[in-house]
Formats: sequence, structure tokens, C-alpha cells
Amino acid sequence: MKKQAKYNAVVVDKLIEKYGFKRNYILKCIRGERIGAIATKIKDDYHLLDRATRMVIKNKME
Repeated sequence: MKKQAKYNAVVVDKLIEKYGFKRNYILKCIRGERIGAIATKIKDDYHLLDRATRMVIKNKME
């Protein structure tokens, strides 16, 4: 069985609002199944926002 990846749901929802695409397309962009300028931008934005939310959570825990 293949392990299912878990994505930050809040970040994915914000990307859906920002770009106006469906959840399925956003997740495919994050996984790298779609190529192109917008798909790359979505992937980069996801990783940037995900890191930022992790840092905020980490700082609040300390």
C-alpha cells in the first residue's frame, strides 16, 4: 500500500481562495503532477505558507 500524504488543510483552503482552482488541481500541483508557471507558483506558495504556519506554532509552544 502507498502511504497517503497529509497536507495542511488551512493552507490548501487559502490557495483555493487565492487562485480559484479546485482542491484536486491544487493538490496535484503540490505533489508535482502538474507542470507550468502557475502550478510551480502554487507549489512554492504552499511550501512557503506551510513553513510559516509551522514556525508560528513552534514559537507559540515555546
